[in-house]
Order: sequence, then structure tokens, then C-alpha cells
Amino acid sequence: MKIFIIAIVFLIIGGIGGVVVGTGLGTAGGLIVGSQAGACFAMEKAKDDGMLTSEQIDKILKGTVSAIKGKSSDTAENADWISSEKDCASMIAKLESGSTM
Repeated sequence: MKIFIIAIVFLIIGGIGGVVVGTGLGTAGGLIVGSQAGACFAMEKAKDDGMLTSEQIDKILKGTVSAIKGKSSDTAENADWISSEKDCASMIAKLESGSTM
């Protein structure tokens, strides 16, 4: 239950951040990046706390991204989608450096 709450908090933060970033990328793109970033931060925290393995993270991310894709508009087809913990690490590094996806 604790990991679920952490994931929800990070998804909300990611979504809000996506709207802010979205002003430069287009709202749909910003929401996609923000949602994925929220999922990545939640999974990173869960791994750091010893709650999930890399294999579990990859499985959860695939399901989460699939759900995000299902809710996204047709304009999201060209978005950079994550599919693994490695993709998350890359996304987080880009966000921390201030570069766009």
C-alpha cells in the first residue's frame, strides 16, 4: 500500500510538472513526460528502499506506460516512451540536466 501511495504522489507531481513543462513542448507532450517522470521517480524510490527489484520495476513500468498510452491522444504517437529502468535513468538524467526529451 505504501508503494502505491508513493507512486500516486509522484504521478501527481509529475503531471503538474508536465503541465508546467508542457507550455514549451505542447500540453500533451508535457503531460506524457510528466506522467512518465512521476512513474520513474516512484520506481526509483521503491528500489532505493528495497521494495522492488529491477525486474519488478520493468514489469510495472511497462504496465504503467501502457495505461498512459491508452489515455493519451493520437498526437502522443511520436512521444519518447520509456519501457525499462534504464530508460527511466536516462529520462531522470535529462530532466536533472534541464534538457528536454
